[in-house]
Parts: sequence; structure tokens; C-alpha cells
Amino acid sequence: MPVENLKLYQSWELEQPILPERSRLFSLPPVGVGTAIVESLSSYLIRLADAHGITVGDLIRYYIAPLFFLNEQPPGLSKKDAIELVVVRLRKELAILQQPTAQFWLSQTQHVFKVVNVLEILTGRKDISYLTLLPWKTWRFSFNHIFHTQQRWCAGCYQDWRDANTPVYQPLLWALEPVTVCPYHQRYLQIYCLCYGHTQPFFQPQKLNGYCHECGAWLGRNLDVPNHSRSKGRKFDRDLWIAQALGNLLAATPSLHTNPLIRETKVTPKRTLPTLYKFLRWCYKLSLSPVEGLSLLEIQ
Repeated sequence: MPVENLKLYQSWELEQPILPERSRLFSLPPVGVGTAIVESLSSYLIRLADAHGITVGDLIRYYIAPLFFLNEQPPGLSKKDAIELVVVRLRKELAILQQPTAQFWLSQTQHVFKVVNVLEILTGRKDISYLTLLPWKTWRFSFNHIFHTQQRWCAGCYQDWRDANTPVYQPLLWALEPVTVCPYHQRYLQIYCLCYGHTQPFFQPQKLNGYCHECGAWLGRNLDVPNHSRSKGRKFDRDLWIAQALGNLLAATPSLHTNPLIRETKVTPKRTLPTLYKFLRWCYKLSLSPVEGLSLLEIQ
């Protein structure tokens, strides 16, 4: 048969493909990093557990806690001894990793740093810290009483996300104590389930985001809110400005955190640090954005 009559086939690529490093858990992207409504870490844990079809309690017990306690072992231990110590600590101290407060999961403490480090190892992600206040660690704020003691939420946001078939989650913004208004729907955040009046903990091991931890009711229902929640006035305008300003600060945090021009300064022990709310009031009175206020008021 003449060569010109032979059928030509596509050549095979024989080089081995370069496979990315595998993570133990799904590399689930957090919602809204770099935006005003970036997801909170406690919300991310709930979605991560749901993506694997397990409870948050099991996610903590079998994945997070072993690495968390293993990283705290003294150096020089054999692998066997290290594992035995982890097992002992799991039995005695597992409750340490199951507290329901925002302060426990979202603050700028060494404990939160360790949890974030473990999650980044398990998921292979590098943006988990932005779901907490860890990037604010060097900022000269007083971090006392910076979070609400009970979860707050915007029923309008929950319903919008559900209608759009996008993840329902808890923004970090809603957890901050100065925030009482949704900057998008411009209404006060809710505190009570409209079915039976239950309040919501920040960490809900047995429930998905957007549902009451007591009765299971959808928290985005009944969007008609009382008249006082729609009232306008000087106080509402200030509360709305604070929510919008803090949202802008959260949105700018990734760029502020990685900017090499931003220097870390040591706090003078005698100086009284302003609370986050007091800092925002300064910015409001001086007509400053909080990003401008960080430098001008020597917070950063």
C-alpha cells in the first residue's frame, strides 16, 4: 500500500502529567474573600462538614482535633508516644474545640491561629485566616467584647442566597459587635427565630447555616419586619454607616494584610487601646473611611 494512502492518527502525549498536591479534605472555597460579606470560620466549618456528608462534631473529632493536639506535642517524642498523648488529650480535652462562641472561633488568638493552620493543611487552602480576625492581630485595637454574644442574621440575605441557589452562610460582618444593620437590605439584623423566638449560637454542630438550631425553621422566612426595624433617623444612619464601613474594612483586609509597606508597630503598654466601636465613631465624626483611619489615627 502506498505511504500516501495510510491513515494518520493523532500522536500520543507520553509525558507524565504534573499532578497538584492532594489535600485530605475538599479544597472548599470560602465565600466572599475580599468582599464586605466574607464568610466566618464557624460558617465554613459547617459547610465543609456538609460537603463531606458528616457532622461538624465528627469533622472536629476525627480530622481537626488530632492534628491540633499533635502540633502541641513536645519535640523529640517518638511517633508512638505522640499518638498516645493525642489519644489521651482527645478523651479529656475534645470539648475545648466545641465551644459555641464567636470569640472562640473568630478572634485573633493563638488558639484560632492553630485551628486555621490545621484547616489549611487539611484543605490545601491559604485563605482561611481571612475568615477570622487573625489579619488584624497587629492592629492597635482593644479586642475585648468585639463580638456579639448571640448570632445575628439578615433574613433577606438568607432568602436571596437560597433563591439564587448559592451557598447560605454566616458572614463575619454579622458577628462583629458594632454591626446591627444589614448594609445591603438596610434593615436591622434579627436575633430571634420567628417561629418560637429561639436565639442562635454561633456554632451549630447539628444544623446547617440558615436554620434554627432548636426547631429547624428556615431563618430567611417572613421577610416583613416590624416597623421599628425600618425606621430612619440619625441613629439608624450611623448604624448603617458603621456596617458599611466595617464591610469595607473586611473587604480591604487581604490587601492590607499582604502589603509589605504596612509596618507592624509595638503597642506602648501605658497607652489605652480604643475599642473597635470607638475607632469607628472617630472615623464617622471625622468623615474618614476606616481604611484611611487606620493610618491617620495610628491604629495600624
